[in-house]
Amino acid sequence: MIFKNSFFKTKKQNILITGAARGIGFSTAQFLAKSGMNLILLDCKKGPWQKQALNFGLQHKVKVQTFVLDITRVEQIKKLAKKLAAQKIDVVINNAGVLSAHNLLTNHKDQEVSLTLQVNLFGLIMMSKYFIPFLEKTNGLLVNIASGAGLKGMAEFSVYCASKFGVVGFSESLAEELKKKVKVLVITPGATNTALFKKGFGAKRKALYQPEDIAKIIGEAVLYQHKYKTGTIIDKCKHLEP
Repeated sequence: MIFKNSFFKTKKQNILITGAARGIGFSTAQFLAKSGMNLILLDCKKGPWQKQALNFGLQHKVKVQTFVLDITRVEQIKKLAKKLAAQKIDVVINNAGVLSAHNLLTNHKDQEVSLTLQVNLFGLIMMSKYFIPFLEKTNGLLVNIASGAGLKGMAEFSVYCASKFGVVGFSESLAEELKKKVKVLVITPGATNTALFKKGFGAKRKALYQPEDIAKIIGEAVLYQHKYKTGTIIDKCKHLEP
């Protein structure tokens, strides 16, 4: 669902994004900075992305903070929540994820199964747990990035599908728990041309989206959040799937 620019929500908000170093996360940060939003950007590794983020913050005259954080480490999440305790946070976008696909379950390495569930589901749940109190203070918005693979099971995607189905179910449950306190929305994009996608598929499958396409969907969900009921799954991507 896309709306015209003239209806953009102009109130400056403070938005936290995980997995912000590249791909969908970085593109979403750029989109929201252009829309006048302050950003708290998290990723598991240091890198040029931090300087680049600070630069587009200066360009668009918004505040940008960057932090290195592994969302699978609960102590790191708790430490950051404590560090940000005095700050107002209006939106949390749980975007960080890993892709394990195109492999039979019996061929997956145990560590790969564990990492997929730890990042895509456990980390998302723990980020939600420790940052929902911030959102309750602002009647804020939680956006969880799932996948089209969270809506339909597919051969050779069993572990990835399990993690993303979990995100959808978790989000729908939270929407019921947090009624009138925090709005919960879910984005379920299709195959997107990111480094993770290329690593997982190589030339075996063609991407249907560019990161900027998904960033626009996420960004407009934030800007037009009043248009959606809590628990809504936005853009199921059925029109783009083969």
